[in-house]
Amino acid sequence: MVNKMYKVTSTKIKKTGSKHNQILMSIVVCMPILAYGTAMGWISPHRALLMSDASPSGTTFTEEDVSWMASIMFIFAPIAVFLYGVAADRFGRKRALQFVTLPIALGWAVKLVSAHPAALICARAFIGFGSGGGFVVVPLYVKEISEDRIRGMTGTFVIFSQTVGNLLVFILGDQLPFHTVLWILLAIPLVHFCILLRLPETPSYLIKCGKNEETAKVLSWLRSLPPDDVQIKEEMDRLIIEQTTCDPKFSPKLLFADKTAVKAFWVALIVNLTREFCGCIAVLVYASQIFKKASNNEDTSIGLSPNKQSILLAAVQIFGSFLACQLVDRAGRKPLLAVTSVLAGFSMCLLGVWFYLQSVSVYMPGWVPIVALCVCIFADASGLQPLPFVIMTEMFSFQLRGTVATLIMAISLGTDFALLKIFAPLIDWIGYHSTFWLFSIVCLSNVFYLIFCVPETKMRTLEDIYADLDGRNRSKKGVENKIENA
Repeated sequence: MVNKMYKVTSTKIKKTGSKHNQILMSIVVCMPILAYGTAMGWISPHRALLMSDASPSGTTFTEEDVSWMASIMFIFAPIAVFLYGVAADRFGRKRALQFVTLPIALGWAVKLVSAHPAALICARAFIGFGSGGGFVVVPLYVKEISEDRIRGMTGTFVIFSQTVGNLLVFILGDQLPFHTVLWILLAIPLVHFCILLRLPETPSYLIKCGKNEETAKVLSWLRSLPPDDVQIKEEMDRLIIEQTTCDPKFSPKLLFADKTAVKAFWVALIVNLTREFCGCIAVLVYASQIFKKASNNEDTSIGLSPNKQSILLAAVQIFGSFLACQLVDRAGRKPLLAVTSVLAGFSMCLLGVWFYLQSVSVYMPGWVPIVALCVCIFADASGLQPLPFVIMTEMFSFQLRGTVATLIMAISLGTDFALLKIFAPLIDWIGYHSTFWLFSIVCLSNVFYLIFCVPETKMRTLEDIYADLDGRNRSKKGVENKIENA
């Protein structure tokens, strides 16, 4: 009787399992992206202090200094993308992640030692180098430890971590002294490095190394199932077949030899670049400056300091990221991305209208730019920012995934540098209103591209996705319709 009851309980465990360990690991490994979020948002609450006579460096920063601080992260990041992309395939995802944390920690340490403009610019170059590697390795790690049913949700953790970093640094910068903030931010990569010492390698990479027994143990822990469970055996078989049919390495030549993979690459690249050119990253880095400009007229001011308004913006971003985690596996990638593109486009357009009316002495309420920016950042966090990463990892095989992630992230980060470097001169040249209207055009144009060119990737096989890209699914449907009509 006892044995019979025991067997029934054991069967239930085999059928259910749990996603808790996968979710926990996905959150932990995203800490380098959280550190990137703190670095990207760090300028906004500290810009006024650095440009004042009370600057901790003893030297008043110029607009040119701030411009280089904002953009320098994205000069070295593309270089890191290639190096870490190769390292992730050669030495493993876990070891590559460990080396991601070191330059980030070094950057914050340099800031603590010296606040001179040259030192801060150099420090942010180190952080950018580590962050570039993080944006290649972290999505790969998260994808390879997650089962298909939750890979959309865990994929959004990458950007959710960045938004948490933005909010954290906005609050810390507004409430704490300059050097106290730096000590806290230095602790993040150091703690992450220590945690990584205890985390396992991804199952896909362990299979590549021929460590089948260790792979089964890792999968067992991740899925909360016994090592001899049929689901574990099936997943092991799938990974072994995947590894025997491909040897993952950084090889652009291999990518561009496959016509359908090239189509997928261009789709993933354009979807990623659209997010860069929608203007959200510039809004986050220069949030305090934009809000200060919007609050210049006392008749339209809402009574909150620019830093407080930036905190509100980051809080909205957190909410959007959280919503993305909940919706991405329910609504699908394509519909959610299209809806958020529309929201971002109209909010940027409204922001441009508000600044234009201000320039011709027609005043609108001070809450208008706050609401417009909040809607834009919400749309960015809930779709425009996380979903390109999810789509990028789902449109390619294990063999090409590292190559594609490396190339796309290098191009995207280089684009970020160009955008942040020209943002201030662009505003001086064509004004705030025209700049935001340009961003709006990019967002709204993206909707049409999504509808006609981007396949849905939610819970679909690679073969099915590529059939969409080649038009084979449409041809098949056309033939079926002809048969039915006949």
